[in-house]
Amino acid sequence: MPSSNRLVPLTVAVAVALALTVAATPAQAAADPNVLCHKTIVKQLEKFKKTHLKLYRNCIDKQNRNLIPGPCLDNVSDAKLGLANQKVSAAIAKKCTMANLATLGYRTDCEYRPATAGVGGTCFALPVTTATEFAECMKCWKGAEFSRYVGTLYASHAQEVCGAALDDTSAVCSAVGCTTPLPDQRDLGNNSENDCQRFVSKAGINYLLKREKILEKCLLKFGDLTTCLADPQVQLQLAKAETQKQTLINNNCGNHAPVASPPYCCKTTGNQCVVSASRDDCTTNLNGTIQSGKQCGLGGTCENPPGNAKSITWWEHCPGNDPCPGPTLGDLDGLIDCVDQTADTLVGGLLCLQFPNAGACPTAVPTPIPTATP
Repeated sequence: MPSSNRLVPLTVAVAVALALTVAATPAQAAADPNVLCHKTIVKQLEKFKKTHLKLYRNCIDKQNRNLIPGPCLDNVSDAKLGLANQKVSAAIAKKCTMANLATLGYRTDCEYRPATAGVGGTCFALPVTTATEFAECMKCWKGAEFSRYVGTLYASHAQEVCGAALDDTSAVCSAVGCTTPLPDQRDLGNNSENDCQRFVSKAGINYLLKREKILEKCLLKFGDLTTCLADPQVQLQLAKAETQKQTLINNNCGNHAPVASPPYCCKTTGNQCVVSASRDDCTTNLNGTIQSGKQCGLGGTCENPPGNAKSITWWEHCPGNDPCPGPTLGDLDGLIDCVDQTADTLVGGLLCLQFPNAGACPTAVPTPIPTATP
């Protein structure tokens, strides 16, 4: 009995000590300046990403319906993005030092990707001697990718977003990729085609945001991309995001198929029509009005195309195809697959920027050593 009585307080003391040790671990992790810096980087760049993508989406949606004149971003949206940029840089600089960044595996320059003739060269040349400059470097590379994604989703406004050049010479976007045939560059109007476009962009942006956030949260916890992609909970969350994207597009696009130059009818007097060289030729030179989704029939009147097929002004080949041009998309399923491919590739590149020590970057293939010739 005496020995048993002595064991009780000892056991309680050990249990209390263990509880205190376990309770202290998360607090210690949270207090680690490197952990705090990394979480701040991820959180603030997520704010930058949301602001950038949603401002463009809202602006182009309004422009398509002739609610604002364009081009996007308009002055109000551009001011909002500028303010968000300042807040993001300030927040990162407040929680990070160059020593923290070095420990986390970030470069001491901004040479994360090749110095192309366009925006890639601009980002490549940025200095990184302070945490503020580091934030500007990250935003430069990420902004080029976000703009490319917007230009891909809004195929009818790709040149408005990225400039006339959609390759590595663009001063705004990373190279869009396979862009031939180039979709008609125009405002879609307030019609079913634009309704489909609005939900393609909404679904694509929501999917990108969800996919990256799911993987970022896991990487902050486990620090390894392979582990995260193999995690059943992560797989379930990614599958849910994929289903939501597909459902949103299918429910709002019906049988719209991606076509670079959808049919139209140049209507003149009554229901009469004439064949025009382009939409601009119809309205400017022939004093006609555009009937989207119609065609000028043999009887000289506007009529539905065979099978009453509907189109959305979009890429006929996915810009991310390699080799180019790749298969023809053909239908709505092909469009959805292209959004998947573009978003997944983009997220992979963004995770590589933010998690340099997490196995998130592609491993370089070693150059084979030539076999000696006897």
